[in-house]
Amino acid sequence: MNNKHLILVLSLILISGCSKKVEEASEDSATNSSVEVASQDVQNAKQAADQAVADAASPSDPNTTPVTEQKPETILTTEVSDAEKARRMVREAQVDFTAKDVVKTALEIDKLTFQAGGFIEQKNINFDVMDTQTQKIGDGKIRVFEKVNPHAEIIVRVPSDKAAVYVNQLLPLMFFLNQQQYSAKRFELKLLEEKMAQTQTVPSDTRRTELNEIARLTQLEVQDRVRFSTISISIKQPAMVRESLDVDVDAVARLNGDSFWKRAWDGVQYGWHFILDLLVILITIWPLYLIILVLIILYRLFKPLLNKLFNDSLKSDYPKDHQSDQNNKSNPSGE
Repeated sequence: MNNKHLILVLSLILISGCSKKVEEASEDSATNSSVEVASQDVQNAKQAADQAVADAASPSDPNTTPVTEQKPETILTTEVSDAEKARRMVREAQVDFTAKDVVKTALEIDKLTFQAGGFIEQKNINFDVMDTQTQKIGDGKIRVFEKVNPHAEIIVRVPSDKAAVYVNQLLPLMFFLNQQQYSAKRFELKLLEEKMAQTQTVPSDTRRTELNEIARLTQLEVQDRVRFSTISISIKQPAMVRESLDVDVDAVARLNGDSFWKRAWDGVQYGWHFILDLLVILITIWPLYLIILVLIILYRLFKPLLNKLFNDSLKSDYPKDHQSDQNNKSNPSGE
């Protein structure tokens, strides 16, 4: 009986020693694995930091692949904060984009505006001619080539609660988004800005009743801007070339001109009329002939008298000159 107890006690001691060794071995392996994982994480973090520094030091190469379409998925978010809901806001947006066809895009904008319950405030579509070249094709006609730059400026007013959705609906109409702007101002601030602008434009001698009417209309206008947001849309279209036929006036004049013999006969008639006109001019200046005739007669009358006076002056000067010459000859030394 004692031997059995002794064997049981020794068995328990051996089992407890083995379990402690197993636990220590498992703890050591766990510690080693955690150390390895930590060292691996440190190494990975170091590699990521080195890669980030390398990327910052050497910028990436520019993308030289041309794009045929560039636009975001959303222009304005439709979510409105509680702070904005609690205030009366004047919302304004501006969108500038490039489309394939200005006219068709403007029609689509009209449809979207009608569906949103808004209206078109202003719409201008222009086709600016940038360059023109002509080509002669005969028969008094020319072919005209024009480089045209189409663009449109549209101002729409839509309900403020649908402004963001409306602007996002413009995305399918565009190829390139060039510019976008958005502003939301409190009603009181916008009204103050409008009144300050009016004080600079309204004359100082305006009567009180007129000032009150202007202030009332200004307040109504700002209130309307609170209800209907203002969206300015600028649409551009890639340049296009237009071809048309026109008339060459010089060529038409040459083609429909008279023949050589007709022009020669017209030349003879023109020359005869020119001579007649010249004779008329010569007859018209007859007083000039009379003046010239009077001058000639006077010259002939006074010519002998003038010659006599001239000769007498020469004779009066001759003795003095002769006497001085004789004196010079008799006294050559000058004493």
